[in-house]
Amino acid sequence: MDELGCGLGVNWCPVRKFDPLRVWLPDAGWSEAHLTVTYSRQGPIHIELIQMVPGGAYEALRAVSPAHVGAWVDDVGAEVEALLTEGWRLIAAGASPKHRYGQMAYMARGDGPVLELVGEPIRPMIEEWIGS
Repeated sequence: MDELGCGLGVNWCPVRKFDPLRVWLPDAGWSEAHLTVTYSRQGPIHIELIQMVPGGAYEALRAVSPAHVGAWVDDVGAEVEALLTEGWRLIAAGASPKHRYGQMAYMARGDGPVLELVGEPIRPMIEEWIGS
């Protein structure tokens, strides 16, 4: 945080722990991640820093890329299904296909990059966090 903050001229939101965060993995089903997260306050594009406990569900993301790009979407399930038909693969999601993948899904095509689809319903929580 200090190094990037100085180098990029940004400051950070309060750090939050998601311990545990339930995650659905296509090959393993339900799993957990243990994360510490913050965002840069400055935008319009925000930097998200994630510190994870090794061995958790987010290892699947790191196996593809150490970084990802997030995009707000109205319907995570519809976007996942559309990308799957275009050759993308699902890496992890907030819920199973039965539950339309929840409000987040991580996708990749080829070697990456990883794309995080984030449901609009959680935007107010993220915006409140960034503004706090």
